[in-house]
Amino acid sequence: MNFLKEVASFPYEVARPMDKKKLSLNFFCFLLIFCWLQDALFAKNQIDMRLEPYVQTLREKGEEPVKFVLKKLGEHDLLLFDDAIHPAVEPFEFYQTLVKNRKFQEKVKYIFVEAFVLNRQSAVDAYLGAPKEDKKLLFSLFQDDYTGFGWTLKTYFDLMETIYRVNRSLPDKEKLKVIAVSNPVYWEGIKTREDIKLMRKSFLDRDYFMYKIILGEMDNFKSGRKGILLTNTRHAYKGIKNRNYELIWDNCGTFFHQWHPGKSYSIRFHNVLLIIDKKKENLDSGKIYSTGGLEQFDSRDVRVAEGLWDSAFKALGDRPLAVSMENTPFGRETYYGNLTHRSAPGQTMLDAYDALIFLAPLEKLRFPASVDRI
Repeated sequence: MNFLKEVASFPYEVARPMDKKKLSLNFFCFLLIFCWLQDALFAKNQIDMRLEPYVQTLREKGEEPVKFVLKKLGEHDLLLFDDAIHPAVEPFEFYQTLVKNRKFQEKVKYIFVEAFVLNRQSAVDAYLGAPKEDKKLLFSLFQDDYTGFGWTLKTYFDLMETIYRVNRSLPDKEKLKVIAVSNPVYWEGIKTREDIKLMRKSFLDRDYFMYKIILGEMDNFKSGRKGILLTNTRHAYKGIKNRNYELIWDNCGTFFHQWHPGKSYSIRFHNVLLIIDKKKENLDSGKIYSTGGLEQFDSRDVRVAEGLWDSAFKALGDRPLAVSMENTPFGRETYYGNLTHRSAPGQTMLDAYDALIFLAPLEKLRFPASVDRI
């Protein structure tokens, strides 16, 4: 009763009708918020609808990456790995995990490396054959790379050291062979700007050159031992076509896929996509550009499918997974990459690759330490 008396003693105003202008304004704000919430909910539902097929595919078909690779080595003779970005650390950590795997050692004999020039194969052999591990034996290999600037990524040194140590535990017949597959470059013979231009013309056949070196080492796939190629975007492509719907042949993987069906298998590590939009105008014809020549083009890095792939892996805890491109939404994804400016419309990621390996979210991918220029 005391509580009721206190409440009854509170001052109060008699409710008055709300001002019509204020009522209209409040109603308008309510409608605005309601419409915004509806749009946001609709957009979220649209994203969820687009995302669900990727998530469901990963749940049903996603596999642990090492097991996936070992299975594919049982089905194919040569696996081509696209590290997406040469300086990415995670693919090279994955390669080292493979090299240490006994089942991998039993299947694989050849590790082909795109970044190594053929005329420095002797440095590779000297290092792997030395009674004591000595990285100085690799200096000429990393000094005389095809770029002309020296190869300073520590990941390559780390991989070579792992292969060296694994080989020490293997019988001679089972030792892993590292093969340089890039065009030879004789920098000591290059004295003028014209020499550089002529040398770089020899790189027009670089993908065919790599194909022939690999095929020869594997005895036209008659040896019975498997191989892997450690390469970069586009060299692993297997069937991208140009605007006239003709195959673009400056992709090493295309030669294997087209001329030796079923013998090779192309795998991309998930990362950003490098897209080349067009060649820049008014380029200086007298300037010496890099071997890769990327600075001659308008290019950009993008997330695949506007980030849907990233979201799908995140939905499964961002754990490492491998998934086939065949008969999956990943493979049906519209092709984007560094041949976009030359390729025909309507192509898919399956036209470029056979499978995808996710190791970590983009935000956690790392660049390696660099060694001093040699």
